[in-house]
Amino acid sequence: MIHKLYIARREKGLYQKDVARKIGIHPQTYHEKECGKKDFSLREAKALANLFGCTLNDLFQD
Repeated sequence: MIHKLYIARREKGLYQKDVARKIGIHPQTYHEKECGKKDFSLREAKALANLFGCTLNDLFQD
């Protein structure tokens, strides 16, 4: 999951702080979640899927 999220973010040319701002969380919190130290809430996960134009399964299923 972590790798898929990183790839999706890089393909859009976004920094972690950009994604954090777009989904409404602090950049440090986003960093911890992208690195797998914390879990995304359902709201955040849906916002990420919407931002990257994919499904939740595309981002979070192994």
